Amino acid sequence: MEQLKEFIATVKSHTPNNCTRIFFSRKVSSNGNTKYVTHQPTVSNEVQLVILNTVFPYIEAQLEKDSIVAYNPIGVLDGELEKISITQIPMFSEFIDSIDTQNLYREMDSLKIDKIGFYCIEVNVDGSPLYIFRKFQKLKKLRSGILTRIANNALNVIENDFLGIDEFTDMIAFGDDLFLLNHISLERIFDYRDEFLRKTNEALGEILSKDVLVNIEQFTEDCCSDIRIMKRFTTIMTKDRLPMFFDNYDKVPEIVSELGLDIDFNEQGKLIYRERCQLFHIVNLLSDSYFKSLLANRTGVAMIEGEV
Repeated sequence: MEQLKEFIATVKSHTPNNCTRIFFSRKVSSNGNTKYVTHQPTVSNEVQLVILNTVFPYIEAQLEKDSIVAYNPIGVLDGELEKISITQIPMFSEFIDSIDTQNLYREMDSLKIDKIGFYCIEVNVDGSPLYIFRKFQKLKKLRSGILTRIANNALNVIENDFLGIDEFTDMIAFGDDLFLLNHISLERIFDYRDEFLRKTNEALGEILSKDVLVNIEQFTEDCCSDIRIMKRFTTIMTKDRLPMFFDNYDKVPEIVSELGLDIDFNEQGKLIYRERCQLFHIVNLLSDSYFKSLLANRTGVAMIEGEV
């Protein structure tokens, strides 16, 4: 984190020429493969400076948050800034590939503004790049009337669509890490929902192999159609919680009984899954989220992984 702060301070104090590029990207899919199509317009030194002065204050304020925590699919607490390794984000490398010289589009006539997914501001000093990501918000045209600007003492009509760049930032990538200034942005920009599904299927495979749940087919279908459950499974797999559940499975019936959960067991002691209302009860068991307080002997459930 300190290296990132020092990098920004260096850029602000020295403002090297031509250190900034901006890319506009959209996602395209073909034959089951997803990639990015990225355009790069020419940006003058003057505009580069305006862009940096626009986005840096917000970033610097966010970097002053109390603590840096590992990315948690379920959510983040106030005052925390999430971090995740870029190696855990398959689509990040696809974006980097799209800005390679041989893949980059520089003819702006082919840019489809209504299809842009996000823009990325790259700041590169001495071969060290900082990538600033923001979900693209298209500026709407006036329903009636015209937009104008003054240039060379003349009033000119602006006919093209606008490409808005505001002061906010969703994510920044520096070194080997991606910092999330907006928790949901990982899903929106880099399609991290696909990673949620992959982790969920990985967990379901382990549950199937242990043969501890009846009606696994319906359980699988319901899990994979609920993004909240997929996020929980992603956290479970990231924290390697399943082995603990399997190793202590003999305690599960007692926990279910004590908490009055709507879960039954068959004669072999397997959990019986019937309907969606049981999903969170079962996932809470799998993630060891139920706890008992020391002071009042109170039972409850941790809403965010890591609280217990």
